[in-house]
Amino acid sequence: MDDKKNFFALLEPKSAMVIGVLAGVMTLCTIGFVVLGSLALSGNMSFQAKAKANAVLNSKNTQNALAAEAVKSARPKAELFIMSYCPYGLQMEKAFLPVMELLKGKADMEIKFVSYAMHDMKEIEENTRQYCVETEQNGKFISYMNCFVGKGDYKICLSEAGVDTGKLNSCVNQTNKKFGILEKYNDKSTWLSGNYPIYPVHEEENNAYGVQGSPTLVINGAQVEANRSPEAVKQAVCAAFDNPPSECQQKLSEQSSSAGFGLGAGSDTTGVECES
Repeated sequence: MDDKKNFFALLEPKSAMVIGVLAGVMTLCTIGFVVLGSLALSGNMSFQAKAKANAVLNSKNTQNALAAEAVKSARPKAELFIMSYCPYGLQMEKAFLPVMELLKGKADMEIKFVSYAMHDMKEIEENTRQYCVETEQNGKFISYMNCFVGKGDYKICLSEAGVDTGKLNSCVNQTNKKFGILEKYNDKSTWLSGNYPIYPVHEEENNAYGVQGSPTLVINGAQVEANRSPEAVKQAVCAAFDNPPSECQQKLSEQSSSAGFGLGAGSDTTGVECES
C-alpha cells in the first residue's frame, strides 16, 4: 500500500512554491490585522479617556477661572441693575431673586435701576415703587417681586405681599422730590439722546460701574456676565466669597425663565439687553 503523501508532496515543485508563498503572505496579513486592530482599539480607548479627562479638566478650568476672576470678600455685594419693564431685566430678576433669598444674611444683594427708562412713565413709577418697598419694607420685597415678575400687576402684588400702601405712597413722594424724578421727566432737554427720560436714583452707581443697559450684574464693584438661571447666578455670587457658606452647596434650577412677565421656562438670552 502506497504511503500517504501530504498535499504539497502531490504538487509539482513550482505549484507547491507558489502556494507556499501565498500561504505565508496570508499568515502575515492575518497577524498584521490582529496587531493593527489591537493598536486601533487601544488608541480609541486612549482617545476616549483623554477626551473624558479633557472635558473634566475644562469644566474645572471654567470654574477656577470664574473663581479667579471674581473680586472676593467676606460678604459679597451683588447689585442687579434693571429697568422694571425690560423683558431681559425681568428674565434676569427671575434668576436673581432665588439667590437673593438663599443667601439672605450671607451676601448683600440688591436690585437697582439703570439711570434712564425705555418704557416711559409706567417704568419710572414702578422703579420708584420697587425702590421704596426694598428700602422701607424690605421684608416684603422678595414676595412682591416674585409676584410682579410673574403677573406684572403691581396692585395685585402689593396686596399679596402685604405692602403698607400708605407708607409706600409717602416714600414715593419723598423719592420723587429728593431726586427730581418728575421734573426731569417733564424736561425733555434732560432726556438721554432726546429719547429716554433720566431715572437718577442710582445714577452715581451707574456711572461708577459703567452700567449701559438692563440687565447688568455687578458683584463687588465689577460687572459680571452670568447665564440667566438661578444656579448660574448663585455660582457667580458664591465665587466672590472668601469662604463660601454652606448655602452655596445647594443646587438651584439651571433652567432660564422666559423673558418678560410670566414664570414659564425659556431660553437663555445672556448678553441681550434693553439699551439705548
